[in-house]
Amino acid sequence: MPPDPVVSYPDPPPSMHPPRPSRFVEYSRLADELTDWLLARCPLSTLTILTLLVIGSTVTITQPLAIIVIAALGDLTISLTRRIHRKRREDGPPSAAHHVPA
Repeated sequence: MPPDPVVSYPDPPPSMHPPRPSRFVEYSRLADELTDWLLARCPLSTLTILTLLVIGSTVTITQPLAIIVIAALGDLTISLTRRIHRKRREDGPPSAAHHVPA
């Protein structure tokens, strides 16, 4: 019995257009950017909601809204603290005139 002939197909000609980006890749990139933004702006709320989504089917949580509200209050506290520290850095160090010895 003779060996099977090797069939060789020519490579397709190179395209003049770049490949179209996949919608899945675009959605994945947008999801990554949203996650990064949420973690930078409100980390406690984001992690709380993600945790509730992951463990919500296995554990019964009677007051999920209360947990989210507590996390949101924590995020608000972090945001206000960051804003106060940023404002102090922009104003510069206190001058010697404000610290008069008593």
